[in-house]
Amino acid sequence: MNSFSFPFYNFIFQGYPEDIIITVKQGTKLKDLIKQYFEKIQKSNLLLNNFDNIYFLIDAKIITNQNEETIEEFFKNNISSTFLVEVVNGKSQSNRTNYEIIEKIKENLFSKVYKGRVPYLNENVAIKAINKERIKDAIMKETMKLQVSEEELKPYIEKFNKELNFMQKCQCENSVKIYDYYVTKDDFIIVMELCDENLNELLCRKQSGFSSDEIRNILLQLNNVFKVMNKNKISHRDFKLNNMLVKYKNSEKKEYRVLLCDYGESNQLLFENFKTHAGTKIYMAPEILLGRPYTDKCDLWSLGINIYQMYFKDFPYKGGVDLDLYKNIVKTGQSVLENIRKEDSKLKNLLSKLLAIEEKDRIDWEAYYKDPFFN
Repeated sequence: MNSFSFPFYNFIFQGYPEDIIITVKQGTKLKDLIKQYFEKIQKSNLLLNNFDNIYFLIDAKIITNQNEETIEEFFKNNISSTFLVEVVNGKSQSNRTNYEIIEKIKENLFSKVYKGRVPYLNENVAIKAINKERIKDAIMKETMKLQVSEEELKPYIEKFNKELNFMQKCQCENSVKIYDYYVTKDDFIIVMELCDENLNELLCRKQSGFSSDEIRNILLQLNNVFKVMNKNKISHRDFKLNNMLVKYKNSEKKEYRVLLCDYGESNQLLFENFKTHAGTKIYMAPEILLGRPYTDKCDLWSLGINIYQMYFKDFPYKGGVDLDLYKNIVKTGQSVLENIRKEDSKLKNLLSKLLAIEEKDRIDWEAYYKDPFFN
């Protein structure tokens, strides 16, 4: 009996973060199967380290992208048409020498972001380096210690891994693509898709705010990643225009893709409400400002602040400290929406639902997606 009577074979590549199934014909060489895997994973925005660091285990046998055997030659007497593949990623081999640094883009308290190039991807990328020494300095200032041990850095390593995990789970067309990540002696490194600017920079260059139609286009794009977040019960907790990046589709810069980034404040809502004070203050929901437990509706409040900012080029509520900001929110209420133009009544109506002060009165995600503003 011929074991290979199947016209096609299904290979299930486990992980990254969902299974990838590749179907190939009889006579396919293993190296061509692996080539299809590389092509598919690049198109899928899924996490992948340096291709050279990967090998594959199929039926406990090691294959590489140089394997010349056909599927039949490799398996011989295997009678199944479906094969499980374990993708093994040699993270320890990854380091900054895989990338060419072109220039520094920006710098903040803990990190620097560079424009770089990845030879094996043949495209430019953003390389974010979070410096351990700067983190140690901040810990020393806060604790008045003279030095910080590696043990005390562990929570920051866990936070780094947690952020990457959420970024990986939220990968889609409108979330920044991750190419690589690793830890060196000095830095935590994330290699990401390079974008042109953020929405705040684009807004600052405009004479007036975004139109209602422009805001709708932006939100419809971001809704793609919001839905992935909802599916995974992830709350971003730091929606702001600086974290919404723009990638232009052509040199005229008339059309662009909007991508969400920076999941450093994100968390997963599994069994109970969030309690951590997280985010950027001026975008924080009232319940966070008051130190109350809260749900993923905090993101809907923040989204309302972002929409208002896009429309008016200003913030609806201001305050020096949390309590002052909260008092201003309560005092001013939804009178901030009175200057929205009559022709933008659908936008005004959506904002009134997003900027409900009490969390229980605020629109939920399902109702938000069905709001008349998007129809």
